[in-house]
Amino acid sequence: MSLRGRNEKRARTKSFILIGDGFDEFEVVYLIHKFRQAGLPIKSVSLFNKLVYSRQGVGIKADCALAEHPFDNVAEDCLLILPTGGQNGETLRQDARVRPLLQLVKERHGRVAVTDGQSSLARDLCQIFTASSTVMHPVEEQMEFFVAALTDHALFAS
Repeated sequence: MSLRGRNEKRARTKSFILIGDGFDEFEVVYLIHKFRQAGLPIKSVSLFNKLVYSRQGVGIKADCALAEHPFDNVAEDCLLILPTGGQNGETLRQDARVRPLLQLVKERHGRVAVTDGQSSLARDLCQIFTASSTVMHPVEEQMEFFVAALTDHALFAS
């Protein structure tokens, strides 16, 4: 049985998930798994080294590091996912390279998704992006529904 979208040959929205040490395993692994299961291109991007450790000490090898400039050749309309669980939200917020990256995504008419719409990172995003170019995870909604909505957006946006 093929999954919807997997066998279609049209271009898909490129998606990226930005992770730093102290991330929440469930958020990151679940998001990557669901996107790849749906046949969507998603790259995990670490802030520093490719080997990133969760708040529980679980190591994940990211597809690339931010220093490798994975966003340089990205066309318009990409999706940048910012998981805020664990310490990742604050780590992303404090990294000086993240704000210019967000500006680049905005210039290329991309979208940003945040896994906690009540986080400090989400409030910072509201200063850069309009409401139509951000996707915030409401606290009362289960993560599974939020991820399903993101994958649907990525499947049908192109």
